[in-house]
Amino acid sequence: MLNKIKHLEELVKSSVALIKKLEDENTVLKLQIQTLNADRQRIIKNSAGARELAQFKEKVRKKLSRITARIDKTITLQDTLFGEDFDDNQ
Repeated sequence: MLNKIKHLEELVKSSVALIKKLEDENTVLKLQIQTLNADRQRIIKNSAGARELAQFKEKVRKKLSRITARIDKTITLQDTLFGEDFDDNQ
């Protein structure tokens, strides 16, 4: 009986040591994941694809602002051409 208790105590000690070792490895792995994620984000921000996407977005914004300006100009021209009298005649 005494041998069984000693054997169980040894198993518990080895299990505790293994759990401690796994916790330490887990902490190291978490730090590595955080570092890799930070590096990944930095690479994404500095990549040529990201720059091209930003340039494309800027071109689209400029085109949309020009189109909007044309639409506004057309609306004001229509108001001056037809005026409010056109609506009354209908």
